Amino acid sequence: YAVDACSNVSPASAVTGGTLNYHLGDVSDGVTPGQGDNTVGTPDVSMLGAYYGVAGAGLAGVEYLDVGPTTTLTSNGRPTTDQLIDFEDLVMYAVNYAPNVSLVARGAAPSAAKSAGAVSQGVDALRLEAPEFVAAGDVFEVPVVLSGSGRLQALSLALRWDASIAKPIGIVAGELVSSEGGVVFSAGPGRADAALLGAGAGMTGEGVVTTVRFRAVSAGAPSITIGRAVGRSTGNKDIAVTVQNPAAIANVVASTELFPVVPNPARSSALIKYALAKGGAVNLAVYSVDGRRVKQLVSGTHEVGQFQVNWNGADDHGVPMKAGMYFVRFEAGGNRSSRVLTLIR
Repeated sequence: YAVDACSNVSPASAVTGGTLNYHLGDVSDGVTPGQGDNTVGTPDVSMLGAYYGVAGAGLAGVEYLDVGPTTTLTSNGRPTTDQLIDFEDLVMYAVNYAPNVSLVARGAAPSAAKSAGAVSQGVDALRLEAPEFVAAGDVFEVPVVLSGSGRLQALSLALRWDASIAKPIGIVAGELVSSEGGVVFSAGPGRADAALLGAGAGMTGEGVVTTVRFRAVSAGAPSITIGRAVGRSTGNKDIAVTVQNPAAIANVVASTELFPVVPNPARSSALIKYALAKGGAVNLAVYSVDGRRVKQLVSGTHEVGQFQVNWNGADDHGVPMKAGMYFVRFEAGGNRSSRVLTLIR
């Protein structure tokens, strides 16, 4: 029941015990924060995104954003606030998202047959595309690719990396999510939570869920992998997600060599790969045709293995170089070799 300003008590609600008569995530009417309009829409999700990752005292005044998890883990269960705005809340907003649809007209969730069919088959797998080696100062991107069966409405993932080599600096939503009107939020460095908005939505096909941007704080192998992945269905049920982390590069290398640069010609960046049959000092740099060093890519000691580094077409000071011919020079274990690289603009 409810009590008005004059202390008049309403009749008892006919809603069954433990079931809500309002939408979790209805936190704004588009004008007044905290004033719902019986609809979970864009203003509500925008508010969630503005406070995503905030915890404890940081939620003062907006505690109503914290709606998950619920006692039954369903979208109409009683919310058990945990003083943290994260994936559990995002799932509730995503499942209840239905702009311009009233509480009565919105009806029930997708049919049991449809849900059961979606969950009973298919495999959802994640993989990332990360460089094996980076140079100090490089800013590089790591796309996370999902092969989706259509079962996933929401996905939470956290990356691992060598903090002495790389530092995460941000994320962007991938085409697989943004093309369906979904959102990707981050609750912390190297973390990304994605969700499609609206009950019954599912991530289908292969595509990028999110791209995590890193800055190399020193040269070396960033060793970026997927540390954790949690999937949820429309009914907020756990969905198994297979993680396909790249296998470690085999240390058995036949010879020390510098491979051809790709692409060549290069318009904005070029990938330079090399192999070491014996550990030791490595020096890799880009030079202009007059012999002036343009960019020091690698200078240090490596173990046996195969490595790669990206050149972004800029010099040691970050100034973009003009179009023309350049030389990539490689020195390791007494071996010296070079490759010609043509830069176009």
